[in-house]
Amino acid sequence: MSLKIQNMTGQERIMEEKVKIKDILNCIEAVAPLYWQEDYDNAGLIIGNRDSDCTGVLICLDVFADTVNDALQKNCNLIISHHPFIYKAFKQLRYGSDIEKILRMAVKNDIAIYAAHTNMDNALRGVSHILAEKLGLQNISPLDNSRYPADTGYMGGGAIGELQECIKAEDYLIEVKKKLNLPVLRCIGNTQKEIKRVGVCGGSGSFLIRNAIDRNCDMFLTADLKYHDFLSYENEIILADIGHFESEIFIKQRFFDIISKKMCNFAPLYISEELNRIKFL
Repeated sequence: MSLKIQNMTGQERIMEEKVKIKDILNCIEAVAPLYWQEDYDNAGLIIGNRDSDCTGVLICLDVFADTVNDALQKNCNLIISHHPFIYKAFKQLRYGSDIEKILRMAVKNDIAIYAAHTNMDNALRGVSHILAEKLGLQNISPLDNSRYPADTGYMGGGAIGELQECIKAEDYLIEVKKKLNLPVLRCIGNTQKEIKRVGVCGGSGSFLIRNAIDRNCDMFLTADLKYHDFLSYENEIILADIGHFESEIFIKQRFFDIISKKMCNFAPLYISEELNRIKFL
């Protein structure tokens, strides 16, 4: 029997056969294989059964208890997030912490939770690649693809691109603030100089500062920079901290596009409405 389903745009489609959770996950893993994740990461199916029928997919950046409630209201039994809600192992389950509440709600309501984190960071048109496009960079190439350079679709950490024409660094940073809707931006270096070659890394990218310098970038944009990161490289490159949430939020649309494009028959897809929980006063 055929079932009518709706995507987030309201267009009706016909699903001739049931979609399994593994069908959705295979779409993601075809673009960002799990072995591309970094050693410290916990990407993949964190909780749930790959063989279960999928009733709907909720896409988010981070998983909180209210994310699971949102999935329940939308009749979604699969949550796809960028950040894993569990990084480290724990020995007790008392339902007191947020992580434990999420686990309890997910198990009780048979909701699967999947994360595509650093494997998606490292993918072509992953976090950094999309960020580079959003910030107007052209001729985009990998900043560091040393781990799996022979893999088709592997981008590696970070990206390098060029501006269409030289621009004063301060003026470009003002554009960055507007494009990313940043309330504040931290930076160091000579912001009065003309720049053209820019390196980016969505999320925490301080480990790539030296790569950006060695690749002759005029500026490097990333998040979670420490005080001493700024001071250590002040005379070598312009550094700017553009926020973790703000530099990665675009990846949700990428998840949506991957699934909707690769699945001829697919369950309802929803992108969660998220705001940065960290406030600037």
